[in-house]
Amino acid sequence: MNNNFKDPESLTKIEKINSEDVNSNKLFTPITIGKLKLSGRVIKSAMVETLCTKDGFVTPKLIEHYQQIAQGGTPLIITGAANYNLYGRGVPYQLSVDSDNKIPGLKNLTQAVHDLGGKIMAQVYHTSRQALPEPVGRKDAQAPSAVYEPSLGVSPREITKAEIKENIAEFAEAALRCKTAGFDGVQIHAAHGYLISGFLTPHTNRRKDEYGGNFENRMRFLLEVYSAVREKVGNDYPLILKLNGSDDLPFRKGLKTQELIKVAKRLEKVGIDAIEITAGHYESGTTFSRGNWKGFTKTMLKHGLGPSLGLTRRKGMAAVAPLVDWYFNKVAGFKEAFNLDYAKQFTQALSIPVICVGGFVNKETMAQALEQGDCDMVAVARGFIADPYLYRNMKENIKGPKCNYCNACFARPGVQPLTCYEPNISAERAKMLSEPFYKEAAHS
Repeated sequence: MNNNFKDPESLTKIEKINSEDVNSNKLFTPITIGKLKLSGRVIKSAMVETLCTKDGFVTPKLIEHYQQIAQGGTPLIITGAANYNLYGRGVPYQLSVDSDNKIPGLKNLTQAVHDLGGKIMAQVYHTSRQALPEPVGRKDAQAPSAVYEPSLGVSPREITKAEIKENIAEFAEAALRCKTAGFDGVQIHAAHGYLISGFLTPHTNRRKDEYGGNFENRMRFLLEVYSAVREKVGNDYPLILKLNGSDDLPFRKGLKTQELIKVAKRLEKVGIDAIEITAGHYESGTTFSRGNWKGFTKTMLKHGLGPSLGLTRRKGMAAVAPLVDWYFNKVAGFKEAFNLDYAKQFTQALSIPVICVGGFVNKETMAQALEQGDCDMVAVARGFIADPYLYRNMKENIKGPKCNYCNACFARPGVQPLTCYEPNISAERAKMLSEPFYKEAAHS
């Protein structure tokens, strides 16, 4: 592997992980993504916030959410998924970058993070068939092919070639909007079965035209999106990709790790600056959101998008909820660093930074992943919801609130704000945020 972007002097032995000298812990050593210099190797990964207006405008609550994470010294923040058109919108109250009238609010967000010394990127995506159309005000869903989505019960229509071209142009305009608003980069979401991921995967892409069929054709949409975005934002603007390490679609034509490494290598060749590795489509079940599923279905039906599912489907899910939750825990209960085996293979194959997301909880696990060369950075989502000061607390060896992966926050997107809903952890979080030490330390 070509390590020319790394600092050789930062390499240390695993036994030094718990040293009080932060310079001996690779978590806290600098790294560069393209032209963007970061102070450490921990990223706040994307998670839908449900903190915007219903139309996707930035609110003071959204700014406060990210100010807290920036106050903790987090080297890089990636926003929750932001849509660039109505078909790409997944849930209400989601961040949107679909028009220029969003720019003033986006500027307020980036400025607030920058004022605290932080860096922030926008994740841009199209939800495709993996969202209920009605709650966001559309009649149907677009997808590469008209393949039924079983987890939500969505029957999409095949996106037309004219719409493909429109989406490519809109994606590029959205990226330029992000740059204009002061974001330090853009993450192109090509994972989890969303539109780009759907084009890559044979199971969801059954087209007979130049966007379907063989590997090159299925790569076409992603490459055209990247090319259009790069043309708009310029060669020096950091662009990163979120990509599956495995589609995890047993008995279906999903992509496996080696095929996805081919995708990553193509993007590296054309100029992507880093890649974040995750896994799974929605219909994979629990692949990219492992945790404790006890009570999840009931919570989602009561406090999440359950009422939008329709009475018959809702009653059916309520009837089998305990069995579904038991099964989810059986096959995909919590496992720390659950995508690391995938990330390791990408790290070995690529020269650009590889970021691993998925179940990182403990400082020791994060540091070991870096020390062993399994990845170049770690990304954390739920951990930052429980503890916005996670990075500072790890760096200063302070015990903060720790996510127990109860998945209560995962049950509420589009309906209730993103925060910690586990009572004990939530109380510890609130106490921490109220303490003057943190407010003073944030500006030191």
